[in-house]
Parts: sequence; structure tokens; C-alpha cells
Amino acid sequence: MTCLVTQVDQMVAKARKAAEAFKGLTQEQVDRITEAMTKAGVANERKLAEMAVEETGIGNVEDKVIKNHFGTQVVYDYMKDKRSVGIIEEDDGIISIAEPFGVIAAITPVTNPAATTLFKSLIALKGRNVICLAFHPKAQKCSAAAARIMLDAAVAAGAPANCIQWVEEPSIEATDALMKHPGVAMVIATGGGAMVKAAYSSGHPALGVGPGNVPVYIEKSANLNIAIPDVIASKTFDNGTICSSDQSVIFDDKAVAEKALKLFKENGAYLCNDEEKAKLEAVMFDKERGVPSMQIIGKKPQFIAELAGFTVPADVKLLMVPLTTTGPEDWMSHEKLSPVLGWFIVDSKEKAISAAVSQLEFGGAGHSAVVFTEDEGVATEFALRVPANRVVWNQPSVHGTIGALYNSLVPSLTLGCGAMGGNITTENVGYKNLLNIKRVARRNMAA
Repeated sequence: MTCLVTQVDQMVAKARKAAEAFKGLTQEQVDRITEAMTKAGVANERKLAEMAVEETGIGNVEDKVIKNHFGTQVVYDYMKDKRSVGIIEEDDGIISIAEPFGVIAAITPVTNPAATTLFKSLIALKGRNVICLAFHPKAQKCSAAAARIMLDAAVAAGAPANCIQWVEEPSIEATDALMKHPGVAMVIATGGGAMVKAAYSSGHPALGVGPGNVPVYIEKSANLNIAIPDVIASKTFDNGTICSSDQSVIFDDKAVAEKALKLFKENGAYLCNDEEKAKLEAVMFDKERGVPSMQIIGKKPQFIAELAGFTVPADVKLLMVPLTTTGPEDWMSHEKLSPVLGWFIVDSKEKAISAAVSQLEFGGAGHSAVVFTEDEGVATEFALRVPANRVVWNQPSVHGTIGALYNSLVPSLTLGCGAMGGNITTENVGYKNLLNIKRVARRNMAA
């Protein structure tokens, strides 16, 4: 343990020196650095995707390529023309001045290892911060490769040495030592619930996330030809590993549900019976910890079905199971982080919205929710009632909640869940969250 502490001490000391050097850079220099990082990330997006799948066994290469592209190019396109150095805004007599926090400690998950590393490095340096990363042990190699690519590009473009560093020998102890180090200014954590809680108890300001467990309300007026393909595209993306992927679809009309389930089946879903559902439940969860089992996270539906003791055709895209409730009593209404989706049928709008509320309250408070409807009043009522800080309307959950693709939300791979989810912010976390903004107030001439 003493050796670990010494290594973290040395890393943070180097980071603090780099942070001091970074303070003197101009907006133009910072923008040149982030542009170079983006180009390097995009040039290596496929290589890093392949490394991630090979090392972790989670997800699929093509979707991880998209994640890596999103975490670099899409994020950069959003922030490239925005100021993050010195005076960034003046409005109503208030001058806003951006300064860096300093040393950011960042924790990355096994589900999105390279993409999160690329993303966090980019938004940190946009604000002249430096970053020290601790990776999930099962994704150390691909995560370190992503960090190395960003570091080399940044330094070549004029960033100070050691502006991006990482723990070389991953462990819970090393991650804990980094988060609690007195030289760290802020922690940004993406990962399991225990890790995020540890970040908030580190003694430093922290940005974290919570579990998703996203409900999808398909209201009786919904355009099913849009809703069903959108749900499938979202739920199957990278084999269901995104925290905002759909977990249950909720119908308020039996006839509409029957049409929808027929469309699901025609578009690649396998509708499980009660016996198959029970078999899935037996292998899909670590019930002591209340989380999905690592053996099924990000796996193909064929693998999960075989593990459960039954087989499905090779062209099946996802497994669907009937739910008895959207509460904790039915394990299949928990977050599943895999291409397995629940469905639940009630007979009214009131019951459908209540079902969505129930699902979020026990397993995804503050995260995200989806509604498909042609009735704006229904969409508004749903948004007002559900305990979710991102409500996307008539769009795929994953692609909608991460921002920029279907709407104007900030593009992000770290989605805040607010007080309901035990987080400090409800926002899609971006570079602005890593700016320390001070304000100069002009005297009001009428005073």
C-alpha cells in the first residue's frame, strides 16, 4: 500500500506542475491542443474499439467505433468555437472569467473504456485542467492506449508534459488513493454505484452518474413505425451497455401493444415466454449486490440465451420478456446492460406513467426516460411526473440522451442524475462543468 501511495503522490506532483504551466496558455493554444487530440482520437477510433472488445469481451466493434467518434469529434464540434480561457462572457453587467480547477481525477468504466477516456481527456484540457485517470482493471490496456494517444497529441500541439496521466497498475486501493489525494481539485467518476459513492466521499468536489433503468412509454397515439425501430436501435447499440439504454417498454393500450410486439418480432426481437424469462433471471443478475451479472453485460442475445439454457435464431437482435410489474419485485424490470428488454401492458395513461415512475424510483432515479406520442399534452405530463432529468420525446433513448445527434443536449458520455440520483448536477457533463468561473459585477448605474 505504501508503494501505491508513493506512485499516486508522484503522479499528482507531476500533474500539479503541468497544471501550473497550463494556466499560462491562451485560448488559441488550448484550441490547437484540443483539435490535435480530436484528430488523433478519430484516427485511432477503430483500433481502440477493437482493443476494447478484445480485452473486455463487452459490446461490439462497430458501435464502439461510433462511441469513440462521438467522444472526440462530436464533442469537439460542440465546444471548438466556445471560449474557456479568461473572459468568456459578459451579460447584464456581469463579466464571467474562466479559470481551471487544476488536477482532475477521472474514473472510467469497463463498458465504455476507450470512449470515456477520450471524452474526459478532451473536456478536461479544454478548460486548461490536467487529468489523472484510473481505469477499470478489466479494461486497463485499451484505456491506457486511448490516454497515450491523447497525451502524445496534446504535448505535440503544445500542452505541458504530464497533462494526461494514469494509474499503471489498477486496483481499488490505487483508485481510492487518487480520488482522496489532497492535490486533486475535482473527481469525475463514471462506473458502478460503489465507485461513484466513493468519489462523492473523497473529500473533493465530484461529478458522478447513477444507474439508468430507463422506462419507455409507448402511448396509444405513437407512430409505431418510428417508435419500434428507435427502441431496437437504442437497446441493441453496443449490446445494451450504455446506461441510458431502454430497460422496459410500457404500453397503455392492449391493441397497440399487440401491434407493437408484432413489429418488434418482425424487426429482430425474440419474445420470451415465462419459462424462458425465469431462466434468464437466474443467470442475469448478481442478486446479492443488486446489479447485472458481469457474465451477461454487453453480450449478444444468442450468448445470453444459451447461458440461460435455451437457443434463439442467429438473426435475433434482442430478447424481450413480459413483466408482472415495473417494480423491484420483478427482477427483469431492473437495469440489464444487455440486449434484453422488458414489456409491460396497462390500460390507461395514468397507470403507464405511474409504471414509469415506479421503475425509475427503485432503480434509476434522476437519469432518463423516453416517451413516444403524437400528443404534446401527454409528453408534457409524462415529463412533469417522471423522476428523470432527461426526457427524450419520439427519439431513441441512447442516441437522444447523449446529446447533439437528435436534439440540442450537450454531447456527453457522463450523464448527471441530480439529487435524486445522488449527483451534484442534472446536466450532460461537458467542458463547462470543468471550468472554475469567477464573476466581476459592474456597479449598476442606477444604484
